[in-house]
Amino acid sequence: MALKWEWVIALGLPLVLIGTLPAQGSAATTEQNAAPATKTAKAENATTEASGAYKAPTAVEKSATATAPVGLVGKIVAVTPTSQTIVVDVPLGKETLRLGAEATDATKILVGGKQASLNALKEGERVRISYHRTATGDVANSVVALNTSQG
Repeated sequence: MALKWEWVIALGLPLVLIGTLPAQGSAATTEQNAAPATKTAKAENATTEASGAYKAPTAVEKSATATAPVGLVGKIVAVTPTSQTIVVDVPLGKETLRLGAEATDATKILVGGKQASLNALKEGERVRISYHRTATGDVANSVVALNTSQG
């Protein structure tokens, strides 16, 4: 009886080790040679999750899902200093995006290349607005007036 277990251990253990080494080696190689995440890579991750092999998102994938600041050019529709908000219409092809954003103390407002207050912005003025999305709404990072005369 002891002879059978010796054969199982002698033949079975190397086969088990050989079977697992290529899988670990190819996974390590794949991670090192991985390209930045794309839509295809995200689809592949969804496929591997469905098959039961979960792969944690990479830093690139995490940053793609985070709300990074966005900058758009449009015309001011309304400025409300009492509620610290600005509304900008941004043309997007045949459509127009109406963006309302809160101006906080951290919002940088530039008029004529100089720091200004929200009161300095006027309706109809062309601006570049950079904002980020929060749970309570959009918050302006910066508002730069583009059609100002310096004089």
